[in-house]
Amino acid sequence: MKNKDFNELYKELEQKVESLEKGELPLEQAVKIYTEGQELIKLLNEKLDKAREKMVVIDKTKIKELE
Repeated sequence: MKNKDFNELYKELEQKVESLEKGELPLEQAVKIYTEGQELIKLLNEKLDKAREKMVVIDKTKIKELE
């Protein structure tokens, strides 16, 4: 799952949310999908954090170049 890009992971999360919102799943399956969704959220947040870190590094580099 970690090898997938942000958009692929986000689409998976959307699908899981949609299936949960329908309210037609047995409890056990709903809990499983919910747990998988939480893992996807964790991975998505990690990818966002890494992107933010890169932006900060790029920004700091540009500031140093301007000085």
